[in-house]
Amino acid sequence: MKFLVLFYILLFAINCHCQNFPNPVPFKKMDYLYKANTKMEFDFSKPEKKAFLFYDMKSEALAEVMYNGAHFVFNEKKITVFPIYFSGQLSKKSSPDFSNRIPTQVFRTPVTSIFKAFNLSESDFPILVVYNEKNELCGFTRTVEGMAEIDCGLEMVNFKVLRLKIMIEQKGKDMIPYANKTIVILSGKTRDTVAKVTTNRFGDFNVEIPDLDQDYLITVNEPDKKIDFVMLGTQSGRIVGKFKSTDKGFEYRILKTELSTLPDIKIDVDVEMQMANFKDKSLNNFIITETLYYELGESTLTSGSKKLLLKIKQILDAYPDFKLKVTSHTDAQGEDNNNLKLSEQRSETVTDFLTSLGVNKERLTAEGKGELEIRNRCKNDVDCSDKEHEYNRRTEFKFSKK
Repeated sequence: MKFLVLFYILLFAINCHCQNFPNPVPFKKMDYLYKANTKMEFDFSKPEKKAFLFYDMKSEALAEVMYNGAHFVFNEKKITVFPIYFSGQLSKKSSPDFSNRIPTQVFRTPVTSIFKAFNLSESDFPILVVYNEKNELCGFTRTVEGMAEIDCGLEMVNFKVLRLKIMIEQKGKDMIPYANKTIVILSGKTRDTVAKVTTNRFGDFNVEIPDLDQDYLITVNEPDKKIDFVMLGTQSGRIVGKFKSTDKGFEYRILKTELSTLPDIKIDVDVEMQMANFKDKSLNNFIITETLYYELGESTLTSGSKKLLLKIKQILDAYPDFKLKVTSHTDAQGEDNNNLKLSEQRSETVTDFLTSLGVNKERLTAEGKGELEIRNRCKNDVDCSDKEHEYNRRTEFKFSKK
């Protein structure tokens, strides 16, 4: 018996391919060469996150993708990335250095480098190793997707970014983008300028804010006095509120209590938690709206959609006194009748999948509404962004007592 236990432990170790990186960073400073071979020094006592991206000639293309991904996921203002070309006996690289404030460093003899404690081999490349402000190991990944799993604190992955839209109302109540307009965001505390940006052709703008503990003032200078109805919305097209007219144009004070409800800032509540919240309120009927993703014009479920439906199945198992109505919606792109049929097919695909998991078919109803209930301005023949169209593509799960 002991032999079998040892055998399985050994087998697990062989298949695990676990990499044990030093923790904390095993050196206090790093010398590196800057432009024109100028010798520089990075002091690791600085309270700053840092990452080492190790790669070689074979893995250089993927390493470049990982490098760009690291700056996106971790926000380059809060992390320093060290591209390390671990070439072994190779003598040259196949492309120029990545654009970076710390240029790519070449270590042709890894066993004598400061990274010898990392025990890297050719089969490890490319690999990104991340440390926090205290030089403690956060994690590592060999894939772009794995970056999202590295946790160095929530502030690294939850950017405080306002992603909003400005629109104006025309005659007939049609909303059109407030395009190519310069807007200024001010601190509600100090009135200092936080950012100055220009809206795109859909009226969208993105701006990073320093924190969520204050109001922010969004201002627009507008000399045209004929414009008198300006609205702030999310980039999906959901209206947030109306701008106030000023002598110079318009302004909107977005309260700190509103910030936590905005996309990219709010914390999404899991579908099971939503169900529990409704149940605690002793409601007999309630709707949970989720996005199920499909290929364009298709009704086949993706793996992500199936994961959500597994949770829906668990809810139905936990609450046997409830039945479920599935209603799918499309955006307004394409022909109306085709969209209606497509939405019906998608709802039927959902109920068929739930039935295949063991849910009683008598508890399920499928319905499609096509583009009959568009939630924003994006009706037929309106030029909208992908995010606006996506807001209309959704599936509603209506739970009700039998």
